[in-house]
Amino acid sequence: MPDPLEALADFPDRLRTASWFSMVGDPLTVAERTDAADYLNPLGFANVALSEITSWEAAETCIKATDWETEWWDAEEKRRAALLVQAEERFGKLTMLEALTSISEQVSDRVHGAAALAATGGGIADQGLTRAAAGAATMACYHAAVEAAASTAANTTNGKPFAAKFRLFAAGHWPLCVRGATFYVF
Repeated sequence: MPDPLEALADFPDRLRTASWFSMVGDPLTVAERTDAADYLNPLGFANVALSEITSWEAAETCIKATDWETEWWDAEEKRRAALLVQAEERFGKLTMLEALTSISEQVSDRVHGAAALAATGGGIADQGLTRAAAGAATMACYHAAVEAAASTAANTTNGKPFAAKFRLFAAGHWPLCVRGATFYVF
């Protein structure tokens, strides 16, 4: 049976060199706008507008709103579940659990401090908000790792939305949610 660590070998370096939360509030680059589209399109949200959040306060308001698109959440979850089944078939359930746990632990330690520093730099000392940011980054890494482990030549034609979302985080932004046909990125 192949080793998922080969498929995920670059993750520790990617986690270490990412610019976690360092660009929140700054305008998205052309490449980051492309990443946003590459994230949304395979999930079925090609016609969603992009809105850039510019402050921690606005980000908090955005994530606390209750009118986010459940279809977006369901599309992510459906894709994650399907990719996890593929990865587990490819590498084995226990092996995948161990590999994904390792990646989640590595990123969780790294992103919580980065989120707290960025929030403090933005005049925010809200531990709940920084935990939410760190949790979102950790989940994005988990999703991207599942996608990478499941990837084979046969299933790359549908795009890699989780890799694109991870790139937004790694570039220093925080993809927040889809609400009212708009994708919000801080």
